[in-house]
Amino acid sequence: MINKPMPRVKFSPECELRVFRSSDVICLDSDSDHTIGTDAEDDDSDDSSIEPQAPPMTIQHYRLGDTLRSTKDMEQFTAFGDTVQSIYALQLSEFAWVKRNSGDWTFCQLIERAENDRGEEVMTFSVSEMGHRKSLRPSRWINMVRKCSPHVRSEYFRSVMISL
Repeated sequence: MINKPMPRVKFSPECELRVFRSSDVICLDSDSDHTIGTDAEDDDSDDSSIEPQAPPMTIQHYRLGDTLRSTKDMEQFTAFGDTVQSIYALQLSEFAWVKRNSGDWTFCQLIERAENDRGEEVMTFSVSEMGHRKSLRPSRWINMVRKCSPHVRSEYFRSVMISL
């Protein structure tokens, strides 16, 4: 069996990552030492198409009432339907962004979903640590509510984790 060099992904001049392929086999011959080889017919891989992945986003901490620091902290979808679905999927106690009258996006928490006297489901958000609230009817959700990106956390949880 012919030993071929393993493909490598280059992230920077200082480090490389070895790529595992399912075609890698361990040959256990009684005449030889344990060697790792690849099947000859699986040589159609092209290392030039492998690109390094972006580094993970750092966790961003916000307090209730904080304004948006970067649009990367807010989920933004190109499809209208995906935006609507993400807003309708918000659960109680989840954090979100609500657009205030000033046009700023404010970090808040969904505290209530209830029907108003018209039979519409209204979302009520806590928009400050002092207890200020903002209630929105469904007709305003698409323009005024956005889900937080996965890397956004509440400052409250950060302080709890530090105390543990």
